Amino acid sequence: SDEYRAAVYDGFDMALRNRGHRGRQTMIKNCMSSLLLGCVLFAVPASAQNESTHKGFWLSFGGGGGWMEGERSASSYFRMGGTPNSKVHFGGQVLHWWQNDDIQHSNVSAIFSVYPFFRRSRRSGKLSELFLKTGFGIAVAHNHWQDQTGIGLDLGTGIDLRLGGNFFVTPNLDFLLDFFNESTDTSLLFTLGLSWH
Repeated sequence: SDEYRAAVYDGFDMALRNRGHRGRQTMIKNCMSSLLLGCVLFAVPASAQNESTHKGFWLSFGGGGGWMEGERSASSYFRMGGTPNSKVHFGGQVLHWWQNDDIQHSNVSAIFSVYPFFRRSRRSGKLSELFLKTGFGIAVAHNHWQDQTGIGLDLGTGIDLRLGGNFFVTPNLDFLLDFFNESTDTSLLFTLGLSWH
């Protein structure tokens, strides 16, 4: 940066002016001071950039299992959207879970996620970020011979564990409430996904 170059040049200039009076020790001291100042000026904006890991377009997909009305099920998801700032995500999500060909549920929702805090591992330096998620949309259920359409509510949480670059492994936990004309279905899903920010 310009601040870094200016700090280095000033240090060397001061060192050269004082060389004839104080000798080699003063020159080394001034050079080290200028390099240290330049490193500080460079490191402050760099560290601020590293902590803002979520920007622009993002997507995530994966699969897992869960429980639907107390019975085990398989599940999958896909979601994508945008990032107004590093702490807020919005977008769309498709969740699908099933027990067999005769019992299947799907939710298509608009979602809103917040990232309240992050943690950086002291050992590996890898970043992990917890998020809280809510979604609201359309619920579709196929139970044997009957098809139903209603309203779906999703309350979820998860954590982005950085693999490297912009790629994350994302464990998710979702609690779903589907409201139909004659019933209300509840489901709890656990999925493991791959995310890109």
